[in-house]
Amino acid sequence: MTKIDPQKKIPILLGSGFAENLSNNYNLNERQNFGNDLETIKKIKTKTFFLELEKNKILFPQVKEKKPSNGNWLIKSFRSYGGTKVHFLRKSQFLEEQSYFQKFIKGESVSVQFSVKNTKVNIIGVCDQFILKSKKKYFMGKALITKKISHNFFIKIFDLTSQIAKIFSLEGLNSLDVILKGEKIFLLEVNPRPGLSAKIIHFNNKNFLEKKTTLKHLNKKTFFSTVIIYANKEIKIDQKKFMFLKKLSLSGEFSEIPNLGDIIGVDEPICLLHLKSKNIDFLEKTMIKKESQFLNKLAES
Repeated sequence: MTKIDPQKKIPILLGSGFAENLSNNYNLNERQNFGNDLETIKKIKTKTFFLELEKNKILFPQVKEKKPSNGNWLIKSFRSYGGTKVHFLRKSQFLEEQSYFQKFIKGESVSVQFSVKNTKVNIIGVCDQFILKSKKKYFMGKALITKKISHNFFIKIFDLTSQIAKIFSLEGLNSLDVILKGEKIFLLEVNPRPGLSAKIIHFNNKNFLEKKTTLKHLNKKTFFSTVIIYANKEIKIDQKKFMFLKKLSLSGEFSEIPNLGDIIGVDEPICLLHLKSKNIDFLEKTMIKKESQFLNKLAES
């Protein structure tokens, strides 16, 4: 940043991966920031987060610092993003620095995107979240697909996001990861920065910063998806592969393509695939088909 903008005039908005790994001595206040400050981000990424949830009687899966003796538990890092550094606890494992044990709850995984401007909360996306296990046994965020929701659920999720926004003094773009089990909503994580859902937010309501997103916006007839395409083997982005990827990105279906010379390891993301359809079954089949075609053509290029 210092090399790109030595005069510190360019506004910033931290994205997924950057917010979680930002150095403590980096001063965000030196630039105009459209998101949360470093103090807020760090508060959410420490055990203080769970203490605040408990104090405010917000439901979340049980967490421990001491290794559990039985049951299904996860080991999670406070620096986790996109499912990285999250995996099932094995008998021989112990906690690493900045990690914790969390009780595994089987249920429906949902991501809720929201913005906060001058303390006013705007729900801008609700998506089903699809997770897969990598070869390294990590959980990886695979895809988001817009979710049709009831008025009752909208009220519940609005109340939860409003409470979270107030507790942590959130600003800008944020999201919640929750697990739905019966009538209960368990809060897993708060992500105090934009992530995988950027295109979905734009699809729901292009003017979300100025115009409130309604239930009608969220329940559009068309389903929209964003899929992370992961490498199934190590890939070096040479000139031929880069030109193939660059051409694909012009279609509007692919984004976040790698740079020339990048080396992408197994289970690391290559790019994003964006699709839409009025039929969710057709959409899910198209996601699988297009991903397979992409990986085959990339290997051949």
